[in-house]
Amino acid sequence: MTKADKLLGQAYDHLKISGLSDSEKYKKIEDIVAYLDGLNSKATIPPGTTGTISERLCRLGLTGIPNIQIRPFGKAWQWVGDVLLPGHPYDIAVSIKSFKAKERLIASGTGSLLTPTLGWGLFNDPDEWGFDRCNSYLYRGFLAIYMPHNLLMQLDPDQRGIQNFNGTKLLRDLQQFPSDVQSAMNPKNGHRIDMRKI
Repeated sequence: MTKADKLLGQAYDHLKISGLSDSEKYKKIEDIVAYLDGLNSKATIPPGTTGTISERLCRLGLTGIPNIQIRPFGKAWQWVGDVLLPGHPYDIAVSIKSFKAKERLIASGTGSLLTPTLGWGLFNDPDEWGFDRCNSYLYRGFLAIYMPHNLLMQLDPDQRGIQNFNGTKLLRDLQQFPSDVQSAMNPKNGHRIDMRKI
């Protein structure tokens, strides 16, 4: 068991959610992060552990979706993203980050709508989400970027109103992530995700 899993287990026990399903745990993501932030203020959690925690939390949102297929990227392709979701007509990369987007988020993904990207992170800095910066993600093939509700509400309406190539919002609440993915799945195509519905 990794340090990340131990810390998550501690958070689940403290919040009394250990016995809940992955999808129910995901609904408590902001409480989980707040508890872990408290631990971090007492003893800094190493960046590598924080990255693993972020990936585990993102996967909670995915593994609760019926018929979802999740494939990891091989080591040589981890710069693209962390998870690959079978899509229609093209597969979708998910790039998972922790608290800072910096250059790492925008540099991830394929840079093409031929394999579009979903960004997912526990981002906490509104200064990283200026209007021009947000628009730059569209040119890198991002369909949506999921972030905590509190951060999303700190952004100006102009940023929150930016639309992706499908005419839907680019910046979204973390809580929308599982339902967005599930609603875009097409059972007629083997439950592949229709990128045009995100």
